[in-house]
Amino acid sequence: MTPPPTAQHVFIARQPIFDRAPDRVAYELLYRASREATAATTDMSPTFMCGDTALHALLSIGLERLTAGTKAFVNITEDHLLGELYKIFDAQAVVLEPLETIDGSPAVVDACKRAVADGYTLALDDYDGRVSLDPLLPLATIVKVDVLPHTKAGTLEQLVPLVARLKGMGLTVLAERVETAAELAACRAMGFDLFQGYVFSRPETLDGRAANVHQAAVFQIVSMLNEPRVTEWDLENAFRGHPSLSFTLLRIVNSASFGGRSVDSIPHAIRLVGREALSRWMIIMLVASVGAQSAVAHEAVMTALVRGRFCEAVSAHAGHSDPAARFLVGLLSRMDVLLGLPMDQVLDRLPVSKDVRDALLRGIGPHADVLRLADAYERADWEQVEQEVPGMRAAFTELYTESVIWSGDRLASAAPQ
Repeated sequence: MTPPPTAQHVFIARQPIFDRAPDRVAYELLYRASREATAATTDMSPTFMCGDTALHALLSIGLERLTAGTKAFVNITEDHLLGELYKIFDAQAVVLEPLETIDGSPAVVDACKRAVADGYTLALDDYDGRVSLDPLLPLATIVKVDVLPHTKAGTLEQLVPLVARLKGMGLTVLAERVETAAELAACRAMGFDLFQGYVFSRPETLDGRAANVHQAAVFQIVSMLNEPRVTEWDLENAFRGHPSLSFTLLRIVNSASFGGRSVDSIPHAIRLVGREALSRWMIIMLVASVGAQSAVAHEAVMTALVRGRFCEAVSAHAGHSDPAARFLVGLLSRMDVLLGLPMDQVLDRLPVSKDVRDALLRGIGPHADVLRLADAYERADWEQVEQEVPGMRAAFTELYTESVIWSGDRLASAAPQ
């Protein structure tokens, strides 16, 4: 008897979708069934990549754990449509995104009509004006347009008539694979309603060339925590000059729960969790302060935290030494963008090891491999993911999901009040 599919059989990542505000309104869930789920099949078709196993795994994980309460864009195959497998999800929780290989055949149109009648929202993926998809347009609410080929070719303006036609039909138009702030501005000017792409992972709008008072204080205290000659009294005195830092640090340390014991002072925190752990929480506070700037900044910070935790979790699961250092590598790999500073200047302000510096500045050393893995996972480059750590395929989704939940909790408790 074939065992039921579980989260261990798939890779799952997510990518935020923003509106014009910009506020995050949804996540697209990027997923693919692992080879283990299909007895080492060589089939790499779209149907295999988001098959029944993956959908059931999403259900078992719980969409709300991955989407923070926003809607989830979920890719579905023609078989899913015709067989109404999408009904395993609440219609209010998902946007159904038929694969771009699906056309407007009578059977597909009828299936889409049934889905819409049942309250589901449809998004057409990778729409380029193909006539074969015209029968689906009246049934769709959202149409996704891949802008990357046009931005690379310098022909973005050619999409203006297409966007105008779709908006004239009352459709919400989403620009996907937006990579730079300039491209985002151009798409906004063209009338796109929603936006998705790498620009929100590395937003060029975060441009604070000089650290503000809050950030400068964090840099100073992190350095002090890593200096053995600095006493508890010195640290308490440094915190005394920044009451908001003391309050925020105690809140985040208490949220981590150390055997149910409440931490009520900075000296108590130092004695209970140690300087190394406090240094880690301070760095989390540093990135959280950036996340308070805007919804886009918040998402970029969330991505950095997830990356750091994922690097740590993968390393610990694989039995690597010093997973805490890999947490720092993952988290700090986004700090140049978040702080608007060159990476070497960021690292000059923090007491990090040579191995951490090598991974971040040169992409070499014992910590570089997990950073490459995390980057591939975020980009949903599943082939590279399987090549990087082939013996851990089954654990990735569980570790990633835990990283998302952990990061959301920590970011909420670390945000400046």
